[in-house]
This record gives sequence, C-alpha cells and structure tokens, in this order.
Amino acid sequence: MASNQLWDVIVVGAGSAGLPLAIRAAERGARVLQIEADYRVGGTLFWSSGQISAAGTRLQKQQGIEDSPDEHYRDAQKIAHGKIDPVVLRLMVDNAAATIDWLMDLGFQPAPGTPVAGEAHEAYSTRRYLWGTNKAVSILDTLKPVHDRLVKEGRIDLRLQHRLVGLLSDARGAVTGVRASTPNGEFEFSGRNVVLASGGYAANPELWAELTPNAPLCSYVNPYSRGDGLVAARELGAPVDGSENFLATFAGVLDDPKDPRSGAFLALSPGSRKIWEIFVDTQGKRFMQEDHPSIDYRERALLRQPGTRMNIVFDHGILQNAATITLDPTDVYRAKFGKHHAFVKARTLDELARKLGVPAPALRKTVADYNRAVDRQQDAQWGKAFLIRRIEKAPFYAIKAQGITVLSPAGLKVDAQLRVLGAKSRPIPNLYAAGEVLGFSRTSGNAFVGGLSLTPALTFGKLLGEKLLKW
Repeated sequence: MASNQLWDVIVVGAGSAGLPLAIRAAERGARVLQIEADYRVGGTLFWSSGQISAAGTRLQKQQGIEDSPDEHYRDAQKIAHGKIDPVVLRLMVDNAAATIDWLMDLGFQPAPGTPVAGEAHEAYSTRRYLWGTNKAVSILDTLKPVHDRLVKEGRIDLRLQHRLVGLLSDARGAVTGVRASTPNGEFEFSGRNVVLASGGYAANPELWAELTPNAPLCSYVNPYSRGDGLVAARELGAPVDGSENFLATFAGVLDDPKDPRSGAFLALSPGSRKIWEIFVDTQGKRFMQEDHPSIDYRERALLRQPGTRMNIVFDHGILQNAATITLDPTDVYRAKFGKHHAFVKARTLDELARKLGVPAPALRKTVADYNRAVDRQQDAQWGKAFLIRRIEKAPFYAIKAQGITVLSPAGLKVDAQLRVLGAKSRPIPNLYAAGEVLGFSRTSGNAFVGGLSLTPALTFGKLLGEKLLKW
C-alpha cells in the first residue's frame, strides 16, 4: 500500500545517527518521516558504552587543552594503522567538536574527570575522549526530550515497528522512497531524500556469515542490528566492503552456545583488575602476556587464535582470592563452574584438559612452567608482571572465552556529502547513510579508536539534518 504524502526526508532508524538527523532536519523545516524497527527510539545507544571524542570542544578550551582536528586525524590514523577511510575521518574530525558542543547545549553532562587521553582503548596523545555518567543512555537522555517535543508537535512523523524491506527507485536509479513492513502489512512511503541510519548486522547470523565469513560471531549488540539498510542498498548496486578489518573486543563468553548473539563480557582489563590467571590456546599453551597494558596487543593476540578462542586457566586458590571475572556477585560467579558450558571445573589438570579439548601433557607443562616463573618472580617467556600465586590447588578451573563482537565491520561507502556510492563509485541519487551502516572499519579502521563509532554517527546525523540534505 502506498502513502500519498511526499516527505522531504525519510530517516530509516532512530538511534545514534537517526535522532540528531531527524531533530536538525525538522528544526530546518523539513517534513520528516522516521521509521524504526524497534518499539522504542534509541537503537544502539542502549548497548553502547557512550564514548565520544572531538578536537577543539568548548570543554577542552575550558580546561586549557590545546587540540585541533588535524591532530585528531593523525592520532586516529596512527591508532588504526592508517586504515580509516580518509574522506569519512576528515568529515568527522572537522565537525565533531560542534556536535559535542551542541549536545552540551542541550544538557549533556560529561563524566567528572573527562576528557581524558585514553580509557578502554589505545590512548590519544591529547585529552579529547569523554562520556556521560550513564554510558550512551546519557546521550539518549539528552536527545530524546527534543525529539519527543518535535514528534508531539507533528514536525517528525515517527513510525515505530516499521522495518525497512526495500528502497523505491525510478527508471534512472534515483531513490524515491522506502518500503516497510509494519504490524498492519507492507507500506510504501515517498521522499525526496532517504537516509539509511539503520545500524549494523551483527544480530543477523546469516548475513554475518555472508559478509564476514572469516570471523566468528559472538555478539553483544542491539537485536535490531540486522543489516536491513545494507541489504536494501545492495539491491541498488551499492557494494559492501570492510569485512577484512574485523576486530573483536577482548573478551567474553556465549551464554547460550547455540545463539551467537548471546555474548557476555568478562572483566579482563589489567587496568581495572589484576590478572591472576593464565590464558592458553587450543593446544594448551600460553600465547600472550596476560596483563599487557595495551588493549590493542591483547585484542590482536586473541584475533590470531582460531575462532578468537582461548581458555582462562586457574585453580581453587585463585578462585578464592582473585576478583571475579564476570560482573556477577561472588557467590553467583563461583556457582557457575561446572554448571555453565563455558565455566569448567575439574579435579585434576588432566581432567581439565579433557574438558577443554586440549592436550593434557601440554597443559601440564604450561602450568609447570608458569609455576616456576611465579617461584622466580620472572616470566621469561611472556613477561607477565603479576605473578602472585602458583596454579596448583585442586579443583582446577577454566573459562572458555572468545572475542566479543560489538560492532560489524563491513558497510556502505559514502562520499564527503554522505551520499551512498553505487556501481563505479557513483552516488546513488537521493540516498544517504550515517552510523554503523557505513561499517565500523570505515570510521575506525582495524582498531578500536576512542569514540570513533559513536561520534561519527552523531556527527553525520547532525550534519545531514543541518545542511547536507536539500529539499
């Protein structure tokens, strides 16, 4: 069924890119239709840690921090090994400060002590990295009242539980609208501009296997991150690339071994928790310095393991004395061993090896070598610094861990006006994109660069609404 109204802007998605886009376009006087597959607005803001970064913000100036977009650009490319799309990164660094200042004008409160140079990811050379006190929900709480008011005033027509199923186009290939499935059937909506702000695809195992075939899926993401925008744009000839830059977060477990979307994080950062345990591979051998200060080192060490899998090995003495590795209360955490598929308990090292599927002689030698390192207080093989206890007191324990996917790497290519590029890198008329639909690797390369997933989404949504879209 087709709608008779012609919208100036159709926004597909109501998350980190879609919300600022709809707000700014409506404030410019556009007739805005916003469709969202979920029953609520917010998208990945409910899952994101909320880290943002920019150079030249009002907050930096208040604290006497000297910074520039050029420095931000150089820092980001250095951390990402030069893999960030230069057009996208340039657009982001030149406009990110205005985005953060705008959020603060709307009431966003940076967490005390921010900005910082580094937290959770590799450090910048300058303090430009910040977040709110309630992760990305702090940003949602800032944007939602403005968005709610514009919806109430009729300046944004918000349609929840409307999932994109296709793009409409004319004979010359220009996009003319969208087709969406709704609780009342499929409907077509016509618009002068269509913006894909529909997120990634890490909640779609089938699409993940197609687009990222060489990387296992163990995800902690918005369940509506199903790649609808990617699928629709590909049907019009838009290529999807960037899967080779996959990088998993270090590290977590699958709560349900049959559901690759049931990822849960483990607390393995040596900056926040001492690492009493050792990490062993599928051959029962250590493969990294467990407490290395660089998160990039740790992530890449895990990336080299088959299936990004490892085993965290320890004994009863460590279980009793070390901080928990999950976010559970201590009694809940300890009760998981022997009852949860990823939390293994055994009477002997040989039994532990059998349950992990690793060679028992190798695991025994690994533990014996580590115990000698503890005795000598020197880990000559891997350089682990925290050598507090031997692994010798039964029962023995292990956690079957693996890399966690929080963002999907592949996405659509855009130009400096955020127009989606189709065949031969030509813009598809009237079609734009912002947010994770561009692919994490386009905005952050092959590394986790502080703030370079959420900040581009917010910034590009704001830019599109403010000045890039025409009607």
